[in-house]
Amino acid sequence: MRLHSSRLRTLLGAAMGSALTLSAVTMVPAGAASTTNVNVVGYSVVGPVTKALEASFQASAAGQGVTFTNSFGASDTETNNVVNGQAADIVNLSYEPNIATLVKASKVPSNWASQELTNGHVNPALKGKKQQTVYPTPGIVTDSVVVFVVRPNNPLKIATWGDLIKPGVQLVTPNPLTSGSAKWNLLAGYTSQLSLGRKPAQAQNYLKSLISHTVAQPTSGSAALSTFLAGTGNVLLAYEDDALAANTAGEAVEIVTPPQTLLIENPIALTTSGVTNPAATAFYQFLYSAKGQNTYSTFGYRSVLKSVWARTKNAFPSFKKPSYQWTISKINKNGWSVVDPTFFGTSVVFPSNDSQHPSSGIATYLEQFAGKNT
Repeated sequence: MRLHSSRLRTLLGAAMGSALTLSAVTMVPAGAASTTNVNVVGYSVVGPVTKALEASFQASAAGQGVTFTNSFGASDTETNNVVNGQAADIVNLSYEPNIATLVKASKVPSNWASQELTNGHVNPALKGKKQQTVYPTPGIVTDSVVVFVVRPNNPLKIATWGDLIKPGVQLVTPNPLTSGSAKWNLLAGYTSQLSLGRKPAQAQNYLKSLISHTVAQPTSGSAALSTFLAGTGNVLLAYEDDALAANTAGEAVEIVTPPQTLLIENPIALTTSGVTNPAATAFYQFLYSAKGQNTYSTFGYRSVLKSVWARTKNAFPSFKKPSYQWTISKINKNGWSVVDPTFFGTSVVFPSNDSQHPSSGIATYLEQFAGKNT
């Protein structure tokens, strides 16, 4: 399924233009009585929309006098930087294991997922979890999906996951040792096979072939896009929002939304310093507000706020069957706490009756088998 959405491109283009204009204004509004700084740390792809959100927040009453310090990069790298002392009040990372690492390091409160209920945009007329404005997962600020980015006119006629393992296909996808985007991409390939009714062992065989077609594994999603735009490979696995941004910026690429894909859920959290920083908590709340979520939407993200999603969902490709859009919790009901070591753990373990299909460290083994990350 190729994504053709003039409405979304129009909204996205307007948002990017606004971001460029807003970023040029002074960081401290005239007449502000005091200045409070918020340190925002995020995965590489979220940089442009975060800067637009910061400028919009500064123009609001709650954002008067607030300044921002940003750090964006490969999700695992940014996580390790925060563990090692980098200042952070808000962390917006690629996937939940990054937050778990920060919880273990006492950088993020253990109840981070419930911060949305206490600080975010909720319905006060409801009680408890019913107030939650996200779809299935608390603490998730944006959704996206894994898509294919191809050369103009799609010369290889790429349409499905099966097409990616045909002769001549050269893939670019980030490195799973440093990038959350890489993990989403590989899991999307794996679950695409489960969507088609294939067994886990067959899905591993497919993933083995997919990795063997990889010709570059840059450190982050943004670096992977830059590598592809520079001419490496003929298919890029990417976040839908990052692909849309490249398309809207006029890059010579096309976007193909495969029939089966994985829902990307990006978490956000106030750190232990952020929960005591009124400016940080106010900005966190703004991100979940209708205005904040609409900005995310215009940058190509699938909104987690139900009212915004209802207005914007027709601008995004849908899927023929609900079963064609997998989630992490569908892979395992315990979510990333099980999925991450099962696929990306450093310890590769094989069941006693199968020496070719690991039960843990699946992607780690397949990467090593293909000569990657060795």
